[in-house]
Amino acid sequence: MIILVVAAVIVAAATAYAIWAGGKEHRIETTAHLDARANEVWAVLTDFPAYGEWNPFITAISGLLAEDERLEATFMQGNGKPMVFRPRVLRVSPARQIRWLGRLGPGGLFDGEHYLVLEPQQDGTTVFTHGERFTGILVPLMAGTLGDTERGFTSMNEALAARLLEKPEDRD
Repeated sequence: MIILVVAAVIVAAATAYAIWAGGKEHRIETTAHLDARANEVWAVLTDFPAYGEWNPFITAISGLLAEDERLEATFMQGNGKPMVFRPRVLRVSPARQIRWLGRLGPGGLFDGEHYLVLEPQQDGTTVFTHGERFTGILVPLMAGTLGDTERGFTSMNEALAARLLEKPEDRD
């Protein structure tokens, strides 16, 4: 009898936590003003084989950049260890945006919708918004580690700005 009561309390607590945590989300968003036209930024962002040359955060990415396709992306964690994800591409709008959805485990545990958005400016520059919206029942438990992710976004943004300053013929 006592085992059934303990089991019922555990199930009720787990259910309550899942309902509470399921409504939580965490968003990371960074912005960079890039001294390049949107099509030039797009060319660098979609040159997946070159990521290892310039990108300290997403060190490798492969696959077909098309909606509903899967990519394989290697992210460098704050502890210096790589982590490989296989996100599904949600949206591709040339010279405007890329969105993909990565999941840790089955959907609903820890999902991240990653986005790279380009906003062309009148002066020929581009505002680059790089972010991710995290949802799922593990978000409250992972919130403390997401600071590393924000630092990774910022380092990628800075490296992208530097890459754009290089002449295309100087890029190896």
